[in-house]
Amino acid sequence: MHNKVSRKERYIFASGDLFGGGAQIIINFYFLIFLTDVVRIRPALAGIIILAAQIWDAVSDPMMGLITDRTRSRWGRRRPYFLIGFFGILAAFFLIWYPISNENEWVRFFYMLFAYVLYKTVSTIVMVPYSAMSSEISIDFKERTLVNGTRLVFSQAASLICAVAPIEIVKAFPDIRTGYMVMALAFALFFAVPYLLIFLFAKERVTVEEQAEEKWSLTEFIKPFRVRIFRSLLFIYLFSFLAMDIVSTIFAYYMNYYLKRPSELNYVLGALLITQLVCVPLVIKAAYRIGKSGVIKNSVFIWMSAILFMALLQPNWPNWVIYFTAVYMGLGIAGCVVMPWIMFPDVTDVGELAFNRRNAGSFSGIMTLSRKTSSAIGIFIVSIILEIAGYIEPKTIIEDGITKTVMMEQPASLILALKIIILVIPFVLLCITWFAARGYTLEQKTSEKITQYLEYKRGNASENPVSPEELETLKKMLI
Repeated sequence: MHNKVSRKERYIFASGDLFGGGAQIIINFYFLIFLTDVVRIRPALAGIIILAAQIWDAVSDPMMGLITDRTRSRWGRRRPYFLIGFFGILAAFFLIWYPISNENEWVRFFYMLFAYVLYKTVSTIVMVPYSAMSSEISIDFKERTLVNGTRLVFSQAASLICAVAPIEIVKAFPDIRTGYMVMALAFALFFAVPYLLIFLFAKERVTVEEQAEEKWSLTEFIKPFRVRIFRSLLFIYLFSFLAMDIVSTIFAYYMNYYLKRPSELNYVLGALLITQLVCVPLVIKAAYRIGKSGVIKNSVFIWMSAILFMALLQPNWPNWVIYFTAVYMGLGIAGCVVMPWIMFPDVTDVGELAFNRRNAGSFSGIMTLSRKTSSAIGIFIVSIILEIAGYIEPKTIIEDGITKTVMMEQPASLILALKIIILVIPFVLLCITWFAARGYTLEQKTSEKITQYLEYKRGNASENPVSPEELETLKKMLI
């Protein structure tokens, strides 16, 4: 009988994804426009900040996966990094939203580059072990799915809060710069505290055998790519989230400069994200009925049709049409956002089957890198297109000692660019996602059989539930 996850522990562990779901939403929706409109950095330079940090991620995320897999401590392999993350998030999240005001653009550029690379490093230290632990907090298929489903409810709730609340906090202060600093401090606390609780109260439940120390090599970094089912999951995750990140990044510009409804931005985002939150339990139930890959494929079709409708929106259309489009898009996005992390623990089991050791950290490092890559690429693509299309940044004025921004009228080339970004690029990415989902063949019965076999291999079960022939078939299908 395994040590069950209590309701308290489940909620505490799930709260860690307030950071995973919420911080990324704030960055996707507001970071580029913060750099261009508040810090006053040209879009191309802002894109370089994002790209440079991503190059660092390409090294740090897989490296962190190896580090956490090799960690041995009285608190386990994952938990020590949550205590480090508690202090790191408090500092790094505040620094990336500090509106430096030096007159020299290059000083502003290098400060933001330093702050953002620091933030990405802290994110790696926290999210790679956290994602790995999501596959090790329970050995039971249904309990693990429940824990990760709860985690994704927290993630979607954080997405809703972080899409709406940050700018409301900023707008509550007459000086926009003060507003950003208060917002940063508030959300730094919101994201950091759960990791202190996870360190204190959560447990790792997968037994790890002590093995001889292996040499660090490039092979260790790329080993997860040898697992066929992991490659399918990676394509689903990368391209669906890249589509979401591009839409998220351009959405504020689309509302401000094309639809000319900046005051409604938060409410439209709220409608989209509330829909995603409500759909999380429905998506998980649907996975039991039509399979996890089936949920992805159906969600992609809904999302693609919503994108087509959004591209047809006109500034003079009534408000309800815009909100309806946001709700409809939320229906599609929900499945694509929720399902990859429901799939992930099953895939790490296949990794253990393939390599005869539990390397969830290595898989998590690549998944975390993929998530950050999608965000970085999305923001970079949008920033470069805005620069080429002739984006005119707002003017900064000071009235009675209060800093304000005044939006400028944009050229026709910029409006055309917004329409292309909102339609063409996500549509292509979602087509790739759909084909990747077709190649995902790991479903519930197969996953349960693998879990039972691994428990037998670990010495926690007396009977081998898989015949040699079945084992060979499973390996050929998944590895």
